Amino acid sequence: MRSDKLNVNSGSFGETNQKIVNIDVATYTVLAADSGTVYDLNRAAGIAITLPAAEPGLVYEFHIGTTFTGTLTITAASDADTYQGVVAIHDKDHLGTVKALNEGIDTDGWNFPAASDYILTMDADTDGRFIGGMIKFQCISESKWVLSGDTFGDGTATHIFS
Repeated sequence: MRSDKLNVNSGSFGETNQKIVNIDVATYTVLAADSGTVYDLNRAAGIAITLPAAEPGLVYEFHIGTTFTGTLTITAASDADTYQGVVAIHDKDHLGTVKALNEGIDTDGWNFPAASDYILTMDADTDGRFIGGMIKFQCISESKWVLSGDTFGDGTATHIFS
């Protein structure tokens, strides 16, 4: 028999929406209990974010919802909780176009953290702090966060890890 009402998914097959949290304050500490959350960063003046202690399986995503004029930092809970992976910076002026990698473009680049890096800092337009960027932090051990993401900057791409 056909129903005239839309049935809400019971969730019994694992379908859930990701939690979205708006951050519009100067400092924010991410909680382990909020693993799986997407954080929408909306404070142009800058935000200092601290991750929880590294624990395998934790995962967070950070979306740049507002272009920053101040500094964005995302810091591991300890200098022993280090970063691996890659974060790309794309020139914001390339949106809607295709650029070949052999064109000598210095406004697009890939950032790779060094073995001891545990801080991501975006404090200049060249660092990828324009609206629309997204960075994922996934913890794979009790001391390693793997990062992946794409960000948008303006000018020659610069290194964002320390």
